[in-house]
Amino acid sequence: MSNLKSILSHSEFGIHILFDNQLISEVFKEPFTEDEFFQAENLKKIQDDLLKILQYKTLYDKKGFISSLNRDDQHRIVRAYFYIIENNLKATQKLPH
Repeated sequence: MSNLKSILSHSEFGIHILFDNQLISEVFKEPFTEDEFFQAENLKKIQDDLLKILQYKTLYDKKGFISSLNRDDQHRIVRAYFYIIENNLKATQKLPH
């Protein structure tokens, strides 16, 4: 779990160690709808892939797993990752007085 915390803490500073910039850029150039993304079948695939990623001990193995996925699955994981980051940042933001 500390591995996940490390990955998420890096992401807060714009350092996305699981994905290369080319993949991230590719993902966000493509049109998509949140309705499609949040369909139950899609969320199940995301959950399964994230659980697999968490089972790998090293960053090298995590990245290897991601690169073994097909293009659509890679894009799904990247989008999920950024949703997780966004929600994590929102949850930790302090409200102004």
